[in-house]
Amino acid sequence: MKRLMTLAGVLPLAALVASAQTQRTLNIKDLVELELLTHTEVSDKMHNEGWTSILVVTGGTEERGPQDVLGGHTIMARSHAIEIARRLGKTFVAPVLPIAVNATGLRENTNQPGAIQMPADVFKAVQIAEIESMAMNGFKDIFLMGDHGGGQDQIREAAEEEDRKLSSKGVRVYYISDFYNKTHDDVDMYLYEHKLPIGGHGAMMETSEMLYLQPAPDIYVRPIYKTVQFDPTGQTPAQWKAARDARMARQAAGANATAAAGGQRGAGAGAGAGTGGGGRRGQDPNAPPRVNNGVTGDPRPSTKEIGKDLIEITVSNAVNEIRKVKAERRGTTQH
Repeated sequence: MKRLMTLAGVLPLAALVASAQTQRTLNIKDLVELELLTHTEVSDKMHNEGWTSILVVTGGTEERGPQDVLGGHTIMARSHAIEIARRLGKTFVAPVLPIAVNATGLRENTNQPGAIQMPADVFKAVQIAEIESMAMNGFKDIFLMGDHGGGQDQIREAAEEEDRKLSSKGVRVYYISDFYNKTHDDVDMYLYEHKLPIGGHGAMMETSEMLYLQPAPDIYVRPIYKTVQFDPTGQTPAQWKAARDARMARQAAGANATAAAGGQRGAGAGAGAGTGGGGRRGQDPNAPPRVNNGVTGDPRPSTKEIGKDLIEITVSNAVNEIRKVKAERRGTTQH
């Protein structure tokens, strides 16, 4: 009793209750996060249950206005990856890297502290180190994706290079473009169809998703999101839609021309260089000019209900592409 009282004096009661509940309800079979498992538990899942796939996901640490926390990319990436892994089945999630390339706040040389970034070559080297670590661990299918726009090219390059290097050993490495590229295009279309502000940084997508994900009010999103100042994207919804339609038409025409010339990539060439259906965003959402607070676009109508819908877009896009590219390279539809 004395020991319990001592602990209670150190830890908040809520933490003690949460700890006790975790101890009662924890089921190792439900865990997909590599960092929450012991090496013997990972080994058992791999060798006895066939868990040979892993998601290697990058988040990021950067300013996204006075309303959204700096770790938003990492928070969202981790949550998305866990749900993707569960839907795929027998898939782990590696620890999420919280640093990417060109963090907002640093790239604009602002005086607002908190962002962290890596040079592109260092970031690519880290991606390669992660891949090779997973290959040495015995994973056979390694899927790379990033929640932050900066570093997408380096993730793709690392995946393609390592796939060529490791494929003779039975290890395949994939860049999942749709996790970021197609998702942002689809999210913008969702916002357009629902007559909501489109695009931006620290705006509707991130703010809504973190409203849905936060475990308690104001933990990830401060109430100021309802009145925050922001720099407009400079594009009306009609202009955005016209530009998107033109881009999609060009992509379709290019794909048809390639097919007619017999130049389509084979199944083993890899999805890493593809545009993932929606293609790359036409403009970096982090690019200035902006009100010097990390917000481009209007986050004020954000809700957790919208966030739930947008998370589903991200997760579904990634799951669908993972299943597709794995089937292409493995020659099977089985996971």
